[in-house]
Amino acid sequence: METVYISAVIVDDDEFCCFQLQDLIKKYSLGINVLAVCNSGAEGLIKIAELKPDLIFLDVEMPGMNGFEMIRKLPAGNSEIIFTTSHDHYAIRAIRFSALDYLVKPIDPNVLQEAISRLKDKLNTKPTTEPRPLEIMGIPAEKKLNNLAVPTMEGLLFVGLQDIVRCESDDKYTKIFTVDKKMIMASRTMGDFETILEPHGFFRIHKSYLINLKHLKKYLRGDGGQVVMTDGSTLDVSRRKKDELMELVGQF
Repeated sequence: METVYISAVIVDDDEFCCFQLQDLIKKYSLGINVLAVCNSGAEGLIKIAELKPDLIFLDVEMPGMNGFEMIRKLPAGNSEIIFTTSHDHYAIRAIRFSALDYLVKPIDPNVLQEAISRLKDKLNTKPTTEPRPLEIMGIPAEKKLNNLAVPTMEGLLFVGLQDIVRCESDDKYTKIFTVDKKMIMASRTMGDFETILEPHGFFRIHKSYLINLKHLKKYLRGDGGQVVMTDGSTLDVSRRKKDELMELVGQF
């Protein structure tokens, strides 16, 4: 029987990790043809657009452009994503991006084999005429989140997503500002809210700020620039988030 290979591109800034992954692929005869190895998100975007692989092995933490930022810039296509990272705290966010799997380094060969086995089953059963979008800006309508359960010192407070203008980090807490000019102190970190809200039209413009793009009123030019929200607040945009913000605002 003829061997069917899965085409793949590896995107990871750690060359040693790239070598280790390729070694595992060969050692365990996983049937993967590595078309390219890229050491940055920018290089990965070029190669993926050119080669259109079945699978992308993607590191999360990379300088210049992390894995999640890279996914946002990818065009629609049939490529599956397997995240490879030294940190396990990105797993929930990876699920939001419909990742096939999430492998923690050093990669366990058994876990890698299981992931590839699932991919082969999926490729054998999924239709080829309907590409799966890589850029997940939302989730299916039946799973859309309308209200956010906000944990406070008194208990849970339910807030409509459309009523949230912005969130501001306050150490281990998060301040949530609403359309009626109220501030809710939530006992969860900004990272937790970013994971929950990002698929629903929110974007983290700065380490301290997460905004509802539907309440964005104005963008002011500058190094990173600033945004003016419908509640009248003016917030800084980090330089590395500026381009991604400009790309996203056209969708709202």
